[in-house]
This record gives sequence, C-alpha cells and structure tokens, in this order.
Amino acid sequence: MKNYYAHSIEGKPVDEWHRLEEHLLGTAKLAAQFAAEFGCGEWGYLAGLWHDLGKEGG
Repeated sequence: MKNYYAHSIEGKPVDEWHRLEEHLLGTAKLAAQFAAEFGCGEWGYLAGLWHDLGKEGG
C-alpha cells in the first residue's frame, strides 16, 4: 500500500512527515467538535475527511 502525506517537511526524513490518513481523521474529529456547536457535527466530520482528498492522487 502506498503512503500519502498531508504535510512533508523539507530536509526531514519521511518518518517525520504527517501521513494523510492521520491528518484527515484528526481534522475530521476537530471539525466535528466545532460544527457540533451549531448542530452539524456529522457534516463537520465529513468536511474534515474530505478537505484534502485531492492529495491522495488518483
């Protein structure tokens, strides 16, 4: 399975880069918490999951 990255750090080894899956799940959880304040936690979660989807390639 190929790894995809949300954030790479120039000059740092790959094992210190932020994996896309971890980034998307973390962002989804945070967005859900914010959106839950106005009754839209599930929509926030989806937006967090999808916000960088294009980085996966195709």
